[in-house]
Amino acid sequence: MHEYIVMLRREPIAIRQTRHTRPGKLAIVTALLLSLALAACGQSETSGDDANVIKLMFIGQLIDTANTTPTPEALAGVEAAVKRINREGGVNGLQIKLISCDDKADPNEAAKCARQAVREKVAASVGSNSNFSESILPVLERGNIAAIGHLPITQADFSSANAFPLQSGSPGMIAGAAQAVAGQGTRNLRLVSVDSPAGSLNERFASAGLAGTDVKILGLTLVPIGAPDYAGYVAAATRGADGMVIGMNSDQAGRFLRALHVSGKSVPVALNINALPPDMVKRLGEAAEGLLVSAPFRPIETGGKSNTQFKADMKDHAPDAKLNVFSQGGWIAVETFARAMEARKVQDFSPENVLAIMGSLENLDTGDMIPPLTTTKEYDPPYNRLFVNKVMFARISNGELKLLDENWHNTLFQ
Repeated sequence: MHEYIVMLRREPIAIRQTRHTRPGKLAIVTALLLSLALAACGQSETSGDDANVIKLMFIGQLIDTANTTPTPEALAGVEAAVKRINREGGVNGLQIKLISCDDKADPNEAAKCARQAVREKVAASVGSNSNFSESILPVLERGNIAAIGHLPITQADFSSANAFPLQSGSPGMIAGAAQAVAGQGTRNLRLVSVDSPAGSLNERFASAGLAGTDVKILGLTLVPIGAPDYAGYVAAATRGADGMVIGMNSDQAGRFLRALHVSGKSVPVALNINALPPDMVKRLGEAAEGLLVSAPFRPIETGGKSNTQFKADMKDHAPDAKLNVFSQGGWIAVETFARAMEARKVQDFSPENVLAIMGSLENLDTGDMIPPLTTTKEYDPPYNRLFVNKVMFARISNGELKLLDENWHNTLFQ
């Protein structure tokens, strides 16, 4: 049975010789451990010949460093798709060898991961979930390596010639959330965001989403991440507004929504789906009813063929991993790579050829987790590479997330 292969760090194995270990036995133990290390790298699955496998790399934060938030589920999504594709025969008859690299929430480590990708001559990076694309993408550009389905956060994610994001990230989700609220009759909108450089950009994103409408943005309320009481921020955000968009993480959004519910003030509220995972919906109870969400992928709870396969792959590979937009993003990146290469019957998986193929896609059917993918058209700065400029809208109804419709909605530009 073919399995996915994860490259392990090849670090020296230290063997301590004790007074009970004779020199002859030391050599035997050393040979045994080295053979086990090679077996752990999956050499037997591909005869150890890199020419007969397709090497892909994942870069992202996998461990908790300096109180930052790791997303190991993104790697789990990548691994789950690779495992199933390899089991089914690989891509055009070739197995995928996956290399994962932990950026440890450090831009220098992220750059090291990118340099490893170049040294290894990987065909592409897939589903990477790093905050440091500005350290990664310039290195991948020098190696002609495509970045497929990475989490778009920085400006480089939307402008690098090697970038192929499969979602519009926070810019598109906030723009979409503003549109969703406007669709409920809102004419005077207020924004609420975490007090950070990223949060301060949400007014720009919402304005782009509302271009051509008569909806007025009354202002942006910034909430410190450690705010002890949210009542004052709720009062400021609801003043004169008949609609609201929230741009926060899940924990902060939950605190704000509880305070809003306690205040008794009722206006249409939209937020990005990252901030409203199923466990938060349950904890909020009545405070979640009627909330609108903007989703870059078809929400897991709403079904679809791709989500059905995604959930089956995750159950098979990592049943305890979180099912969210991060694991979806990793999975769809590998699925998109495989579909693109199979559509062109690619046998040359050199980085240069894969990059050329990825830049020439026209309405590629990637399933129903994202809309068909076209990469031949670039847009005006700063979103040159925003190939998937669409989101889905859903609403919490009786504790369940339900689509408003089956359509994909344009966000930052029409």
